Amino acid sequence: MTILFVASDTKALGGIQQYNRKFIDALRARGDEVSLLELKGSGFFAKIKFTALFFIKSITIKPDLTICAHIHYAPLGFFAKKVFRREYIVCTHGVDVWNIKNSLERKSMREAKLITTVAEYTRDKIVSQIPETKNHIYFLYNPVDGNRFVPKEKSPILIKRYGLENKKIIFIIARLLAMEGYKGYDRVIEALPKILKEVPNAVYLLAGKGDDAPRVKKLISELNLEDKVIMAGYVSEEELVDHYNVADVFVMPSKAEGAPAVFVEALACGIPVVAGNQDGSATPLLGGEVGLLINPDDVGEIASAIIKVLTGQVKKELLNRDFLRRKILEKFGLDLFPKRVDEMLKQI
Repeated sequence: MTILFVASDTKALGGIQQYNRKFIDALRARGDEVSLLELKGSGFFAKIKFTALFFIKSITIKPDLTICAHIHYAPLGFFAKKVFRREYIVCTHGVDVWNIKNSLERKSMREAKLITTVAEYTRDKIVSQIPETKNHIYFLYNPVDGNRFVPKEKSPILIKRYGLENKKIIFIIARLLAMEGYKGYDRVIEALPKILKEVPNAVYLLAGKGDDAPRVKKLISELNLEDKVIMAGYVSEEELVDHYNVADVFVMPSKAEGAPAVFVEALACGIPVVAGNQDGSATPLLGGEVGLLINPDDVGEIASAIIKVLTGQVKKELLNRDFLRRKILEKFGLDLFPKRVDEMLKQI
């Protein structure tokens, strides 16, 4: 097939961008000819140029299918269907479609040949708003590369760098952005005093950077936790797997996730996970089979879950690295992703 893939900058950092790269790789591996159209920049003229290029490409390459990698691009697919009689699909991820206010985007979702999504929670959110989409939603889950994300011994280099000898390590990697404060790293900090009463050698390794870092540092200071919270800053791709493997538990009590890649990456490394129960996090945790789902607004519940993992008061499977890895790769292994893409295209 000839496919026009419409997306934001696929080389940028972020879970959606990473997902799009894997999607494009799977299409090309099938033998599809993929023409990529990327929106780079957010200014008015960038958007005008992007829209013009979309119609030029629609005319010149005559795609068999347009893939709109975000709901914001769905109206372009809708217009192409009306003008050029070309089918399109819309990719959804999470909070982007939980409350669709734009009437054109809603209409574009109704008219799409197929809608992909990554979690049952998001599927249900879409159907509750646009019932007509119920039979046109396809699960294309966030995949994880099991050859890269593997269980390893704790890195002596990281242990020394962060002073983690004989520590129980709570880990998260996330963008520290004020607009993404829903990820819950501040509530883990607030839970630390309670955790330390039961696990005195616990430390919180917080990786990531962004404009919310000053607020986080202030909170750490207010709670006198400077020696218990380690702000690691940016973590390179080369050291990412080692950072997962240095952890005893990965914790992100978020409230607005689609199905975050960090959970499946941690689980593929055999690291237990604690996540929120008010968004799509239940999907990568297999409904709680491979992790603990808690109320992300309840600091006490967050603390209790972390204490249970660090002290071994959970079912033995959650502390079995081989079990966690096997279960997660059975559903989200990267080798399954091209098969799902192929099945999806055969459907349409």
